[in-house]
Amino acid sequence: MRTGQCLCGAVAYRAETADTVSVCYCKMCQRWASGVFMGVMTERFDVTEGADHLGVISSSDWAERGFCKMCGSNLFYRVPEPGYLSVAMGSLDDTSGLTPRVQYYVDKRPEGFALAAETKEMTEAECIAFFAPEEGDSHDQV
Repeated sequence: MRTGQCLCGAVAYRAETADTVSVCYCKMCQRWASGVFMGVMTERFDVTEGADHLGVISSSDWAERGFCKMCGSNLFYRVPEPGYLSVAMGSLDDTSGLTPRVQYYVDKRPEGFALAAETKEMTEAECIAFFAPEEGDSHDQV
């Protein structure tokens, strides 16, 4: 279990997370995170303080993003169906032991940005093909 909070401390949470980080360079994430979004997949996410300060916005037909209504800190990216939630790595109190695993939308990565770690990389076309399969198809998570 890891703990985290927004910048002002109005919203705090506990999350059972993976030990890997996913990085996304899509334009939506760039606008939301003011740069690259780094998310840590969760198995469980519980708000422990400030649930009334937690805001959620639908950012697409399939996903929503959570943030603090007081300070604006981004807290998570969630796909309600099938229940995928990734907490913002920067909101975690302790990021030790986390390693980058995959980079999404690498063809949208700003010039000069690069991770030191070697990861799986997916272009926009690969992400769309993977995450928006034909009806009836299913994929394991990346």
